[in-house]
Amino acid sequence: MGKLMENVKTLLKDKSRMREMALYIVFGLLTTAVNYAVYFAVTRLLGIRNMEQGSAHYKWVANAGNITGWIASVLFAFFTNKKYVFKSETDIKTGAWREFWLFVSARIASLALFDAGLFNLLLMLGMNADWDKLLMNGLVIVFNYFASKLVIFKKKE
Repeated sequence: MGKLMENVKTLLKDKSRMREMALYIVFGLLTTAVNYAVYFAVTRLLGIRNMEQGSAHYKWVANAGNITGWIASVLFAFFTNKKYVFKSETDIKTGAWREFWLFVSARIASLALFDAGLFNLLLMLGMNADWDKLLMNGLVIVFNYFASKLVIFKKKE
């Protein structure tokens, strides 16, 4: 426990890391808002509230909203994380496309693991799609932070 507290104190003293984490949380919340706004717009537009929960049509509409929200939020997250959170200065010539494809690849991995896999498992078990979506977003945020920090926008030594 002493080593953990020592690590936490060291982290709290590192102003740049604290700033990065705070910005990641802020833009993560905004990314989640984009995801939810698109998800709710699509599912409400397609009439999910008039469908029997658990029916094939309900699941199709929930997934359509989920995927559309995912695409919009990934694009938003890439540009905000690149510029404001991790302050990557790469351009087209110095690796911006590489960052973009790594970012999208990590998001596809989190989509497969959480949004598609676990989301549908919980739908099959009868969980409400809106609460299921909330749980998945929490898991996705944690996974995506470590992918971005340790792989995608990793600073060159």
